[in-house]
Amino acid sequence: MHLLMILMALAIALGLRQGNLNGQPSPGLSLANLEQRWRSGIIALVAPVLLLLTTAIAVLSMGAQGQMVWQGTGLASYFLAWLFLLTALACFLHQGRKLRRTLAQLRQHPKREILGYPCRILDDTALFSAQVGGWNPELTITQGLLDHLDGDRLAAVLAHEEGHRVYRDTFWFFWLGICYRLTLWLPHSDLLWQDLLLLREIRADAWAAQQVDELLLAESLLDVVRAPLRSTDSFEAAFSCTAPPSRLEQRIEALLCGIHPGLHFGWRGILQLIWVLLPLTIIPFHH
Repeated sequence: MHLLMILMALAIALGLRQGNLNGQPSPGLSLANLEQRWRSGIIALVAPVLLLLTTAIAVLSMGAQGQMVWQGTGLASYFLAWLFLLTALACFLHQGRKLRRTLAQLRQHPKREILGYPCRILDDTALFSAQVGGWNPELTITQGLLDHLDGDRLAAVLAHEEGHRVYRDTFWFFWLGICYRLTLWLPHSDLLWQDLLLLREIRADAWAAQQVDELLLAESLLDVVRAPLRSTDSFEAAFSCTAPPSRLEQRIEALLCGIHPGLHFGWRGILQLIWVLLPLTIIPFHH
């Protein structure tokens, strides 16, 4: 019976991901459309992981022996539950260690105040800026970016990065990144992840556009993205976040259309995730 629970959880995770992609709103840039894409994208990424976690916890809580409803239990389900939990723990520890090592290396670089923002300056000719860290990230820019951009365009880039800090993007995407890595075997995982990264950048662009001119920000984006891009981790929110050209166009279009999405997940999103706790309600039926 426990094995059947796990198989059902896997089937629901698969169906949820496939169903979300089939029913995903069109990539239009209306405010309502962006809000819906944001909420449904997070649910499609997070719900399979939470469902598998609660199922694994329920199976382990009930143990490898006994009877559930009319059927007995077995070791196979117990082993699978431990396997998933240990994989999730290993993924968390790996990402946490990576973040800690990155921050330790980053703090060896000098800290200066640029246009009112405290920044870590990397001695690198690349055009790169990012918030790096968790809840309180470090603003990081390269000397190449400082040399390349004039004062106004540099202010636009730094305002974009401040948007990431305001929304705590590095913290939330650290956890979303773990969910992404744990569900790489599900269909369209990469497509979903890239769409969330795009929406994150559109939100930070929108925040910056309330501080600086939209056209100036769009020019800065085009200028920086022309340079070779650096790959980033989920705890790095970079101005020139790697993305296909079509998604760069969406960022520019959103800026020029004056769309300012807040993209809040909110209580509505949380309520839509409560059903993932259902496996825990089965525990009393085991004896």
